Amino acid sequence: MQILHSFAELSKVPCPVHWAMGFFDGVHLGHRRVIESADTAGALRGVLTFMPHPLAVLRPELAPALLTPSPDAKAELLQALGVDVLLVLPFTTELAALSPREFLDVLCSHCEVAGISVGNNWHFGKGGSGNADFLRSEAARRGFRACVNDMLMLGKDTVCSSRIRSLLAEGDIPAANAMLGRHFCVRGTVEHGQKLARTLGFPTANITLPPVAAHPRAGVYAVRCLVDGTPVHGIANIGLRPTICEDYKPTRLEAHFHNWSGDLYGKELNVELLSFIRPEKRFPDINALKTQIERDIAYATSHL
Repeated sequence: MQILHSFAELSKVPCPVHWAMGFFDGVHLGHRRVIESADTAGALRGVLTFMPHPLAVLRPELAPALLTPSPDAKAELLQALGVDVLLVLPFTTELAALSPREFLDVLCSHCEVAGISVGNNWHFGKGGSGNADFLRSEAARRGFRACVNDMLMLGKDTVCSSRIRSLLAEGDIPAANAMLGRHFCVRGTVEHGQKLARTLGFPTANITLPPVAAHPRAGVYAVRCLVDGTPVHGIANIGLRPTICEDYKPTRLEAHFHNWSGDLYGKELNVELLSFIRPEKRFPDINALKTQIERDIAYATSHL
């Protein structure tokens, strides 16, 4: 998959491209429908997206927390869907100032466009004035396909990034995972911590969640991870560790993997959340914390 970061770089793409357009945070089942519809014979499948989220530039106070804050993680998910070209445009005030027609003028002047696929709630161009109807009329005028996809429903729920964020905040991991079409992952590099869990007999891999990331409900989860090619299961606490005295308390995932030992410091891990076990809580002392960890491990093991 080619990854490009400007319109000018489209000169490296030799074939027509059918573009799927959107921010695609989470690359959930609804996003997959849009991307899979970018399918024109003889054309490459492309995804055109932005970084950062447009609201982070235009209305920072309204910018959502991200399900896929890592650009690399998003790229891997898109590549797995058969995307040939990924164009990640830096979202700037200059780009936001382009009218919908000017945006399409720039794109079409740099690339032979075979089609554009979007969701029916997609808006683009200055003030979000470009919509599905505008895209259809421009497609007819310019001679490319316009594929407008209805919102995907799962039961009575609309599959969308905002709903998935809410489900994660509630700790409803099965419902969030169902909308994602995969397990929600916390991705990051394992850091050194206080090593207190090691003294209790439960060494943990510590990952600090980025401030821009969507944070699941604080608590303990059953988790799974691929470590050096080996799938391992365990439990993880996500939160602020209220029992532990620390001067600096970022939201952190601390994962303990059953029946596995080794040095994970500096490794990048994808820790999949399988189910919510219990809320995070403050314990009266370390011994009480140790007893609860033993119970959490027993619960997770029996339910896996």
